[in-house]
Amino acid sequence: MTSSIIESILKARYYREGESSFGDICRRVADAMGKDKKESEDFYGEMTSLRFLPNSPTLMNAGTKLGQLSACFTLYVGDSIEEIFNAIKWGALIHKTGGGTGYNFSNLRPEGSCVNSTDGVASGPVSFMKVFNAATDVIKQGGRRRGANMGILNVWHPDIMKFIESKKTEGDISNFNISVMINDEFMELVEAKEFEHVWIKHPCSGEKITVGEIWRGIVDGIWRNGEPGILFYDEINRKNMTPELGPIDTTNPCGEQPLLHFESCVLGSINLSKFLKNESLDKQALERSTRLAVRFLDEVIDKNVFPIPQIEEATKKTRKIGLGLMGVHDTLLMLKIPYDSDEGRKFCEDMMDFVNKISVDESHKIAVERGVFPAFKGSVWEGHEMRNAATTTIAPTGTISILAECSSGIEPVFSYAYTRKDTVQKTFEILHPIFEKELEKVAKSVGRNEDEAKALKREAIDTVHRTGSVQSVKWLPGDFKRVFKTALDIDWRSHVLMQAAFQRHVHASISKTINMPNSATKEDIENVLLLAWHEKLKGLTIYRTGSRQSVVLELSKDEDKEKTETEISVTAEKMVSRPKELSGKTYLCQSGCCRLYVTVNLLNDVPWEVFIRTVGIGGCEANSNALGRSISTGLQNGVPYQKFVRQFAKVNCLSAIRNKNSEGLSCADVVGKCIDLAASKSQITTLDDWKILEMSNSGKEKKNVCPECGEDLEFGEGCNRGICKNCGWSGCL
Repeated sequence: MTSSIIESILKARYYREGESSFGDICRRVADAMGKDKKESEDFYGEMTSLRFLPNSPTLMNAGTKLGQLSACFTLYVGDSIEEIFNAIKWGALIHKTGGGTGYNFSNLRPEGSCVNSTDGVASGPVSFMKVFNAATDVIKQGGRRRGANMGILNVWHPDIMKFIESKKTEGDISNFNISVMINDEFMELVEAKEFEHVWIKHPCSGEKITVGEIWRGIVDGIWRNGEPGILFYDEINRKNMTPELGPIDTTNPCGEQPLLHFESCVLGSINLSKFLKNESLDKQALERSTRLAVRFLDEVIDKNVFPIPQIEEATKKTRKIGLGLMGVHDTLLMLKIPYDSDEGRKFCEDMMDFVNKISVDESHKIAVERGVFPAFKGSVWEGHEMRNAATTTIAPTGTISILAECSSGIEPVFSYAYTRKDTVQKTFEILHPIFEKELEKVAKSVGRNEDEAKALKREAIDTVHRTGSVQSVKWLPGDFKRVFKTALDIDWRSHVLMQAAFQRHVHASISKTINMPNSATKEDIENVLLLAWHEKLKGLTIYRTGSRQSVVLELSKDEDKEKTETEISVTAEKMVSRPKELSGKTYLCQSGCCRLYVTVNLLNDVPWEVFIRTVGIGGCEANSNALGRSISTGLQNGVPYQKFVRQFAKVNCLSAIRNKNSEGLSCADVVGKCIDLAASKSQITTLDDWKILEMSNSGKEKKNVCPECGEDLEFGEGCNRGICKNCGWSGCL
């Protein structure tokens, strides 16, 4: 199944005319990047072996007429109409070639400020962000996906509260991640609890906003749905490699690249899991791949076709590259080192230190051969020749890690087992290969015979499907559970400390999500932010599981626990006896194989029982009867009807898909629509009306599904727009 997913991703995003394999893509890219035949062959070998992959725009566009190879850009937004709409135009040009853009809107006057040239008033940063968002909506990157943006506002801007709340409603400004740029002064006031004695004053209205209001607004937003992210201005600029070119106040969409205005950065990632030899890291092989990757990324700068002249000038002035890692958690799993242990953090820090030093040394060698970057004088490198002002970053690897069949970036695995659909809507069980291999070993060692071992393995996999974790599987040894923790099993402090371990040896920044349980409190959020600041992170994204709608991989342990006998008896006592008379609605509808009469009876305006009968030829009367009885039993035992509707919408039948007259993807889907229709208090009366309502509400009711394949999105690697592990779509790459 994994190869099927990869092939569908390659077809949808990467193949160019005449290409039919991943090797064809690598050949095109390697030939475009290599200075000579030997270097091309070296690059080809790194990519086909999956030891190193460049960012998606390079894989898509190298060796083509488009030729735009960078993943991320930052643009300047000034305070005049001309400057604002120039930035919109530039962003559109970037998006259509496959890049993402970052904007800091802090130069814009706050809402209600006087505009002398027109005797009017300013509409403020948030209103213009909506214009940028609308422009992004209509531009599809290279004909393949919509663009991604980062919107930033400095914490002392008078409109900061409007900005923080701009994504309070999910689906608003949907093409943006937003982040607040916070300085040390603000954090020091927070730590000292000087919440009410310092404020921002609006220049015209005189309205005051206190530090406490801002802090509480930030924390509330993160707790609610993961927005805004946080950027630490002073730490970013303490590590600014070219301070004479000015301070940095903007990042790319996932925050891992703090950049000067108009800079771009080419990204690539080394698959660490490919460098294990005899249960230890093969540093000799890792060094060779690191050196080749640095040369590859440096070459991208010269081969790049830049969307506007300002970007070419700024990029070539500093020649920043971003070499990062993926497959980190896979590597720890193979070494049997827990992600959230001191040993795990030490291993990762030592390894990142090694990669960083090798990348610097190789950049120095290229500088000796070909010259230093033009802004070398006055940079932190002055006295040590460097080809690139910065060499390392930890970027999101949502799609390329699928191609490399490894864990994403430095993130822990989200789940070791999940289901996916292929192009003909068949459902497959996907198991993490390292997990499956070790689980089978343990099951065989515990089970008394082969059948029992298979049953134990099945139990563990089913538990992962249901809860996202193996921690509740009693027969699994403690050592296994400690190693095979998921992102949701790992406490927030360990997430922060792991990010800090990498950050100490990364020139740019890190795209990572601090996963927190649904039970996390706002005080917990505050503690995360304070720890991140003390640990000298440059920025962070926090996601409290379950805080966004319709995320199937947000697996709740509490919701899926088996009920105890006491709970069942309590539920039974609360059950309502069926009244003698119920009102309801009956629908005649078409599925794939038959027509159905679906009757939904309501109790207090809520679905309480369902009867299903087939009409004419086709279908199965017994199955329909059983489905109706099962739904009724669930409804009468407290299962919300919406759960049936959501689950049935995921059931696909080839007969229904092929039948153009079918009113759903399966009989179950049709029944679910009828239940939802019966529960609706609107005036809609037919399934056709329901379809129209569903389309109009799609942005509200199913915000967190992939816009391309409809599967649920994961949230990680600093991207709050989501990543689809089914088709490779990413909101932030």
